[in-house]
Amino acid sequence: MKRIYTITTIIFLCLNSLFSQTTSISGKIISEENNAPLSYVNIGIPNKNLGTVSREDGSFTLKLPREIVEKDTLIFSYIGYETQKIATSKLKTSGNEVILKPAKTYLDEVVLETQELKAKKIGRTNTGLGLMHYNFYTADEKDVDDRLSKELGMNLKLRRNCRLEKFNFAVTSNDFKSLKFRINIYNIKNNEPDSLLISNNIIFELKDKENGWQSVDLDPYNIYLKEEVEEIMVSIQWLESVKAEKDSKYFAIAASQSPFHKVYFRNKAMDSWASQTGSLSMYIDAKCDK
Repeated sequence: MKRIYTITTIIFLCLNSLFSQTTSISGKIISEENNAPLSYVNIGIPNKNLGTVSREDGSFTLKLPREIVEKDTLIFSYIGYETQKIATSKLKTSGNEVILKPAKTYLDEVVLETQELKAKKIGRTNTGLGLMHYNFYTADEKDVDDRLSKELGMNLKLRRNCRLEKFNFAVTSNDFKSLKFRINIYNIKNNEPDSLLISNNIIFELKDKENGWQSVDLDPYNIYLKEEVEEIMVSIQWLESVKAEKDSKYFAIAASQSPFHKVYFRNKAMDSWASQTGSLSMYIDAKCDK
């Protein structure tokens, strides 16, 4: 009997260890200014391939693997608000309330000579033979929600003072009833994306398996970029999805080989960027100085 008890105890401890490998934390993110919930806030631990975004109602859930230690810091980042850093040891498994303070932003004024503006398309404006694609889905993913906060984009040459009018990209496959993305625009520093160049959340939605060329109107956001920036990276970031069918998982953008461009990607918010030579079918309609 004593031997049976010992074996049973060992099995229990092994199972307990197995089920405790991942801890979930949840809560809600609100604005200090008006107590309103903040949608699609970036949440993550830098360089740990661990992150997500808050839902439309400001709520969030994040799974913390056993490797995350108490001294690790969770970062909450949102355009127009000060970044909040909280040690994982201070977070409860549920009911966390994270309050973000509005940030004071100072953007340089860009003056364009209105009589000499020229329409310009910046980026790749075709899909080629349609034989290459970049898929958001990877074999490592067990669930579509693993893609929350995943980001994909490419570098674009500027070289002029420009006002951005439209963002365009070509979808080659789409298994989703609804998809929400955020457009992010970064400057390039040391050959990788650095700081954001925009002060608005630019969110758009695709419905009913939409594919082909898609356009997002940037005109309401009054985005002016100086020629000194020279090079930018434009990305789309996965925020929310609803499957069309139970097994839906694919979403891809047309791509091609190119020694003149780079495709940038990261799996989670706050993660480090990876890149490879190549080009996505993405371009911006702009009005630029001659």
